[in-house]
Amino acid sequence: MDLNLKGRVAVVTGGGAGIGEAIARALAAEGCTICILDKNADAARHAASAIETSGKSAMSAAADVGDAAAVTRVFEQFIASAKRVDILVNAAGLLSSGLTADLPATEWQRVSEVNLAGVVYCAKAAIPVMNKQRSGRIINIASVAAMRGGGTVGNALYGATKAGVVALTMGLARELGPHGITVNAIAPAIADTAMTRAVLTEDIRKKVLARIPLGRLTTPSDIADLAVFLASDRASFISGAVIPVDGGILTT
Repeated sequence: MDLNLKGRVAVVTGGGAGIGEAIARALAAEGCTICILDKNADAARHAASAIETSGKSAMSAAADVGDAAAVTRVFEQFIASAKRVDILVNAAGLLSSGLTADLPATEWQRVSEVNLAGVVYCAKAAIPVMNKQRSGRIINIASVAAMRGGGTVGNALYGATKAGVVALTMGLARELGPHGITVNAIAPAIADTAMTRAVLTEDIRKKVLARIPLGRLTTPSDIADLAVFLASDRASFISGAVIPVDGGILTT
C-alpha cells in the first residue's frame, strides 16, 4: 500500500532511541524527510545518520522538550531548513515509578515537564506552519496508563501525565480540525525499550505478560506501524482518537 508520504517533513521528538527512533525510521522508509529532536545530542545525530546511510533525508537537533524556549529555537531551525512541517510525532517521554507518597515533590515537575508540557510546547511550535499549509498530522504517544491511573511499572504521576496527553489530543483535534490538521494519540502498553528495561525486573515482566492476552510486550515497531498509518492520507478522517496498542491488556 502506497501511503503517499514521499517528500513530507516529519518532526519526531525523542527520536534518538526507543519508540521515537522506530517511528522516525518507519517514516523515513516511506520517503519522509526526518527532523529528530532529542535531549541526547549524540543519540539524535546517530539516529539521523543511520537514516541518511539508508539513502533517506534526516537532520537532528538537541533540546529538552520541557524547555519552551529551546523547543521554539529548534523548530525555527527545522522550518528554516525544511520549509514546512507536515507531521509532528510527540514521542519524547519519561517514566516515573514508585508510590506517590514516597516521591519528592519535584518528581511531578520532572515528569510532567517532558510528558505533558513538552507535547504542548512542540504542538504550539508546529501549529502555525501547519495552519498556514492548511494541513498536518500530530501524533502523540500516550499510554494505557492514562486509562488505569498508572500501572505495573508507571505510577500515578506518570498515568496523570499521559491522561493529560489524551485530553490534549482530543481538544486539539477539535481546535485544529477546521485547519485540515488531524490530532491522534497512540496508547501503548509496556513497550520493550531501554527505558522500561531499567525498571522491568524478571518478576514484574512475568506479571505483565500474564495480563496480556497476546502474551508479549509491545515493540517499538508495533507503535511505528500505526504512527505511519496515522500520518498518511489513508487516515485523513481519523482525528481525536486514542488507539491502544496493548495486546489486549485493557480487556483484562
